[in-house]
Amino acid sequence: MPRRLSGALSALAIWLLLGALDGQAQQPPSASPAGPPVGGPAAVARACPTIRDYATFYKCALERIKVFKTTRRTRDGRPDLNGIWSATRIAQDIEDVKAGQYGAGGAMKSLIVDPVDGRIPYQDWARQPRKDGETRWVSPTALCLPVGAVRWAYSPVSVTGHRIIQQPREIIFSMERLHTYRVISLDATRRLAPHIPLWQGESRGRWDGETLVIETTNLTDKVWFDHIGTFMSNEIRMEERLSFVDQDTLLYVATYTDPKVFTQPWKIAKPLLRAPAKGMDALDLEDTTVEGCDETIEHLFGAGQRPFTGLELVLPK
Repeated sequence: MPRRLSGALSALAIWLLLGALDGQAQQPPSASPAGPPVGGPAAVARACPTIRDYATFYKCALERIKVFKTTRRTRDGRPDLNGIWSATRIAQDIEDVKAGQYGAGGAMKSLIVDPVDGRIPYQDWARQPRKDGETRWVSPTALCLPVGAVRWAYSPVSVTGHRIIQQPREIIFSMERLHTYRVISLDATRRLAPHIPLWQGESRGRWDGETLVIETTNLTDKVWFDHIGTFMSNEIRMEERLSFVDQDTLLYVATYTDPKVFTQPWKIAKPLLRAPAKGMDALDLEDTTVEGCDETIEHLFGAGQRPFTGLELVLPK
């Protein structure tokens, strides 16, 4: 099966599953320009219902988090993030996507809210290598390598969503896809040396009022932001902010700073939606992504693509 068709079918399957998972959003199908229709009998009211128009949602949510305070609290009085949170976007391409651009699925709006044009602010030398990435290199996740921390919040999973386990000293993020997990320490413990890169980096969290702030360094440059070759250097720094917009919606904002590759820091924003189904927070399903990985790799290698091993592959010679 051609790579684009195979990838498109996978994207379509995830796209449809996302619709089932976030069907609790109160919004008519015609108002949802990106992704599957939302709404239905299980709908709940949301303070900012435009969950697939990310720039509009972001503007609404910024005002909402100034006044909203969730009643769900942990024993130590912090906002309670525990539970399963579903995504509202797939990771094929995080900029604007036209309907049918990747062979299947609908249009999707850019996750990028700064710059306001929704485009990644690459330096001039990096634009062409990024454009060529999909045909030259194999996406790291297609090789069944871990989902990197930079794309944790928008890498879709089929059923159990993104799990957050909150403890006084640490917070754990996990997902069904590729057995990915992150541990965010809330202690001021000793930091890793700068020369040690990791797939999930080193994350340190702190509370800023009602907002969880996570700062991550030590990220490997083997990670892509999507499936089409959006690369970075291992000097990248990421700041994430999670804030309640209402009882069942989080505003997730990530800011990426990498002066080696980008002309400025840039920012994505999106909602995370609490999974309402009873018992969902007790589920742990086995990820089947790695099954058949050998066949996928054989096909991609046969087409002349090679693993992406880091920034050195695309740097000007």
